[in-house]
Amino acid sequence: MRRWLLALVPVLMLLLLPGARAAYGAQRAAPAEGPQAQTFGIQPAGTTEPDSRGTFSYAATPGALVKDHVAVWNYSDQPLTLRLYPADAFNTDSGGYDVLPEGRPSSAAGTWLKAAADSLTLPARSRQIVPFTLAVPADATPGDHPAGIVAALRQESKDAQGNAVTVDQRVGARVNIRVAGALRSELKVEDTRVAYHPSANPLGTGRTTVSYTVRNTGNVRLGGKQAVRVTNLFGSVATGSAPADLQELLPGNAVSYRVEVSGAYPTFLGTAGITVDPLPIGADRDPGLTSTVHKQRYAGIPWSLLAVLLPLALGGSWWWRRRRHRARLAALPVPGPAAAPVAVGLVLLALLTAGQFAGAPPASAADGGTLVFDYPAGHDDDSIDLLTSGPCPEPATAYLSMRITGEGFPPEGAPLAGTVAATAYRQAANGGYVLPLSNTLRVVANRSGAGALHGAYTITATCRAKVNPAALREFSGVLTFTTPTTWQTAAVAPAGAVHEVAADPARTAPDQGAAGTPAGAPTAARQRAEGLGAGSWAAIAGGLLLIGWVAVPPLRRRLARPAVDPQGSAE
Repeated sequence: MRRWLLALVPVLMLLLLPGARAAYGAQRAAPAEGPQAQTFGIQPAGTTEPDSRGTFSYAATPGALVKDHVAVWNYSDQPLTLRLYPADAFNTDSGGYDVLPEGRPSSAAGTWLKAAADSLTLPARSRQIVPFTLAVPADATPGDHPAGIVAALRQESKDAQGNAVTVDQRVGARVNIRVAGALRSELKVEDTRVAYHPSANPLGTGRTTVSYTVRNTGNVRLGGKQAVRVTNLFGSVATGSAPADLQELLPGNAVSYRVEVSGAYPTFLGTAGITVDPLPIGADRDPGLTSTVHKQRYAGIPWSLLAVLLPLALGGSWWWRRRRHRARLAALPVPGPAAAPVAVGLVLLALLTAGQFAGAPPASAADGGTLVFDYPAGHDDDSIDLLTSGPCPEPATAYLSMRITGEGFPPEGAPLAGTVAATAYRQAANGGYVLPLSNTLRVVANRSGAGALHGAYTITATCRAKVNPAALREFSGVLTFTTPTTWQTAAVAPAGAVHEVAADPARTAPDQGAAGTPAGAPTAARQRAEGLGAGSWAAIAGGLLLIGWVAVPPLRRRLARPAVDPQGSAE
């Protein structure tokens, strides 16, 4: 009986990242299994030769008509007949880039493309340049419209059991069309679910599972960095292993994640926080990127601890009742009725806060630090990476911004980067952050109207809390323009320091450190160092006052009551 099997080969569906093309400069299909295995590829091209573009990217207005070319290669030793077709692009469930299969009609940008040939017959070891046109509809909406141009080969074969099999190989080139108009970049976190899984150890932290979906609700494609944190009622913060970065999330598409977080002690109620910092793709213009922060309450009940305390509470209540009964018989003063529950309450309070006191107290924020550059001299159009001399105070919740001051810029300085969570930056071996400038100094000067740069300029990175504009810590570095296009600086990072990652594996996610905690200290200690703030002390003091308010008046009344002999007369 004939069986059809659709087998997608390793270079399945347009995994065309810049720099990741095959050795010949084209996207090629890996050979399928079997004696009839073939290899072919596709890439952007000019009128006569393939070019260096990794993808097709266009900026167009509604109604525009664009003509371009694509090169199709046959790398095999026998002739091939390939089908060529455009199709709409979308994101898979795991965030990959894919296009609609042949036979499923396109309804978006795939319909705007038309190749000069639908089928090609290529001799062995040859290529063919195929023209195609892009016709943008007059009513096209502003933003990014993704598609792909696909070359496909279908062959008949047989499996090991002799059954007929159809092998379908496909490769393609990505196409992104940005239509002029109002651009909107927005990532939204939705469908958040949080579940706490207790530890068998009464004093253990257990683990928390955070599941969520990131959806691109804007009209431009976006990348992004993510961080997931869990906070308990005492303010202790635990950070999960960093989720995979968003590579290219297309408008209207979504991708789901599941993150395990350990280290937050259960205090009956906790908060899971998800931060997504959007990033532009490739050379796309930044339309104004804003971080997304989503918080979700959840129940974190310490069942193991309660299983230990419940017998203690029942035993204490039985002991108190038994002693009261004996006291009545012996006409002896008895302790107040609140003594046993108060004792249990004290034990509970001590156990709930034990994990919070185990670490060092949080360090105070330093007044300032330094910025060093990754090389001693450069040009105004060079890309620059900077390195801070240390971390931000409270790095799990801190945000970083950068500005430049000097001749030609406003007194308050010109922004070099938007306000981004400190955890979005890579952390170096010295505990500081590697801060890449998103624009060259020439671009910043032109945008700010500074004109030609000359003299000394100060670059400052400022740590702030999201809800408090006051600076927590500032890092500064100076460079000097000796000519309008060249600069030099004495603040240079040690060789390899900018590109060296933290030695402590626990610090591979930069938001797992705490201010003042030495590099290499255990992660749990850093989490506890972040834990006890003013709110934690207030909660502990309130609990003690509540116990005292319940316990002291009954005890005072009982102790002031005179003892009675068995005949009822007062002593």
